[in-house]
Amino acid sequence: MSEKAKWAAIYLLLGGVPLFFKFLPMGSEILSQTGIIDFLRYAPYAGLFLIAILGWKINQTRIFWSTFLLLFFYHYLLHPEMFHLTEPMRIQTFQIVSASYPLSLCVIYLLKESRIWSDWSLTRVLLASLPFVLLLCLFGWANDLYQKLLFWGPPSLGQLSRIPNLCWVTTGLFLLVVTYLPEPKIKPYMIALMTTFLPFLFCIQTSLLSNAPDSKASVIPNIVIVFVTITVILLFALLRMYVQKVYLDPLTAIFNRQALDERLHNLSGDFALAMVDIDHFKKFNDTYGHGEGDNVLRMVAQHLQEHLGDNVYRYGGEEFCGIFEGSIIDSAVEKMDKIRSTLEKRKFVLRGKRAGGYSGINNPFKKNDSRGKKVHITISAGVAFSSKKARTYEEVIKRADHFLYEAKEKGRNRVISGEK
Repeated sequence: MSEKAKWAAIYLLLGGVPLFFKFLPMGSEILSQTGIIDFLRYAPYAGLFLIAILGWKINQTRIFWSTFLLLFFYHYLLHPEMFHLTEPMRIQTFQIVSASYPLSLCVIYLLKESRIWSDWSLTRVLLASLPFVLLLCLFGWANDLYQKLLFWGPPSLGQLSRIPNLCWVTTGLFLLVVTYLPEPKIKPYMIALMTTFLPFLFCIQTSLLSNAPDSKASVIPNIVIVFVTITVILLFALLRMYVQKVYLDPLTAIFNRQALDERLHNLSGDFALAMVDIDHFKKFNDTYGHGEGDNVLRMVAQHLQEHLGDNVYRYGGEEFCGIFEGSIIDSAVEKMDKIRSTLEKRKFVLRGKRAGGYSGINNPFKKNDSRGKKVHITISAGVAFSSKKARTYEEVIKRADHFLYEAKEKGRNRVISGEK
């Protein structure tokens, strides 16, 4: 299971919490405690406002605006009486919210990122509010067209569902946006946002079924629990983005130098460090350009991560560092040599014309289109172990660097280590 699929499953599991409170007797007893709900009803306000501010701080204004949209819907669902709506109008607006909310999210996340106070950001807000406004106008001025647009499918079975058919279409559209939007930075948050549709639509459904006065009072706890759940999911997803922003290298998507420094400070007992360098990387950049050089860095980082997992870090430039602790120390050299040999057999396909880089008179590639050409990438590595002579990680890194230099002097594409 991929990392994204794993977290999507965790978020979906959390999204099922409101169903637990709704259908299990123990959950109903908890919700009947008025004091608990009175306390929790303010949590989504604080949590969603915090998410909006944190999204703004990491230059993701799309998170900012989508969170305020969710905050508005929470306030509306909790206090529909503030808008002086009749009962039929209340039901219709709930249905409009369910159908327009996914469309508004599509608009917010499809438009490119912008500064929070800009014409482009204002355009985003206006376009995002358009689905809700249009459906509301259709309900008031062209009710027949409104009914055909929202309920064009087969009729609901009794009272099992009051959610309009259009809602499932717009939810599917947002799922397509989440799946195919090529922006890895925002993707984890969007996956979390998609999973919150489970509790959100459950909240809409319970609100639509609350026609009697006594049932209206009982639906408030469900709304509060649903939005507390949504807030927890989104806040956790955003905090993961913060961790990635601090500790992940943006180019290679593996842990960066800061994460390595903190890991090294916490090492205890015996350990081994491997310093890894891509062979002839400067020459490769000069020949094929820095764009292809970046692709090589990503490929090598991915290859190292496949074998070392979270124990590989980008040290700087074309250098990487691998950490071995516990029972795997004895196989550190063997493991690194296997990584080196399997990488040597892989073929790296150049993706496009050479752009930028060195264009000197002695460069035979300067006028060639190298697209589709297959080249082999190799690495050299030095492995050093903690010992009585090198107890601290600074001393072990120094020894590993020495062995790496020796590997390059002896012809590259090899692993050299000292005695354990």
